[in-house]
Amino acid sequence: MKKVYRVSEINRYVRDVLTNIPFLNNISIRGEIINLKKYSRAFYFTLKEADEARISAVTFNVHSFPATLKDGDEVVVTGRISLHEKGGTYQIIANEVVYYGLGAKLLALKALYDKFSAQGLFDEKLKKPLPKFPTRIGVIAPRDSAALSDIVTNIERRFPLVTLVIKEAIVQGDLAPKSIKTAYEYVTQQNIDVLIVARGGGSSDDLWAFNDEEVVLTFAARKVPLISAIGHEIDTTLVDYLSDARASTPTAAAELVVPHQDDLTQTIYDFNARIRNSIHVKLAEYSTKLDLLVSRPVLKNYGATLEVISDQVALLGTKLQNSVAITLKDMETAFNLALTKLAALGDRMYNTRREKVNTLLVKLETLNPKLVLNRGYAFISREDVIIKSSKTLAKGDKVKIQFSDGAVKAQVEDKDE
Repeated sequence: MKKVYRVSEINRYVRDVLTNIPFLNNISIRGEIINLKKYSRAFYFTLKEADEARISAVTFNVHSFPATLKDGDEVVVTGRISLHEKGGTYQIIANEVVYYGLGAKLLALKALYDKFSAQGLFDEKLKKPLPKFPTRIGVIAPRDSAALSDIVTNIERRFPLVTLVIKEAIVQGDLAPKSIKTAYEYVTQQNIDVLIVARGGGSSDDLWAFNDEEVVLTFAARKVPLISAIGHEIDTTLVDYLSDARASTPTAAAELVVPHQDDLTQTIYDFNARIRNSIHVKLAEYSTKLDLLVSRPVLKNYGATLEVISDQVALLGTKLQNSVAITLKDMETAFNLALTKLAALGDRMYNTRREKVNTLLVKLETLNPKLVLNRGYAFISREDVIIKSSKTLAKGDKVKIQFSDGAVKAQVEDKDE
């Protein structure tokens, strides 16, 4: 009799078979997430391939599951194939779930955006103001593109005085980042006042070169204001976040970068009218003030006023002359008096000094040695040195004896102590 198996036995057997197949133990499956259910310990969902096939999936590695994933996202699930015994359905037990294709690119883009935001590259305080009247404008755009044509046409129409420094570049595909950087290096060496980078719309993939990290860092080092006209309003790239002004179209970029010559002409006319009006107002104001001044009595009777002023000046001149004469007379009197006092003071000082001199002469005469010699005394010297003591002489010394009426020379013959 043929053996009959229980359902659980068959399911367990199938599970073991699946588990023992190496190919199914580490496999990656691509599909769209539907019926996502999140629990504290496990996430359950279904992977769908259009309307052709589905497979159940579960992950117990909830902390590594991307928090941003949702129904409709296309992902790649890596794990092992197994059978759920109770339900009798086979499933993939996932240990990794990542975005696929554009989803992965968007996730990488968000990470790069967060990185640059943390570095402050998108801060409003770093935005540079656009020049009001640029003279040299740099333009980076695709070769023979409508974007480049629109920019050139509109700038030349609005403000033909400017010089355009144009560098064509590849703006999509693998070669785009290097081409954009090369174009940037060229135009920024041409002494430009402002830079426009334009593409003129396209799909997200077409614009992806302007999300390139090196391209963003290149534009971040700019010295002049940057206007981005890369995509439409809904297609925002990292260069758009970085730029100092964003235009939704190349034409809008041209309108941002230069004023319209008609607007400038109208502004000049308006200023001219305001200046003329201001001059008329001032002239009327000064004319009224002049009429008021002319109507004053001092200006109406200026002849009589001048006569009165002349009389006052003559009177002041006379008073000044009299005052000067009196002052000079007083100064002369004071000077003469000072001379008299100075002469009297000089006489007194002379007499005082003369008396002192006479007194000193008397005293000096009293001390004159000739008066002593006149009384019969003499003094002895040796070699012009006066001998004050006999002790300084010796027998045989030659001396000179000075009298009042002359001198004689002698020699010491003997010495008494």
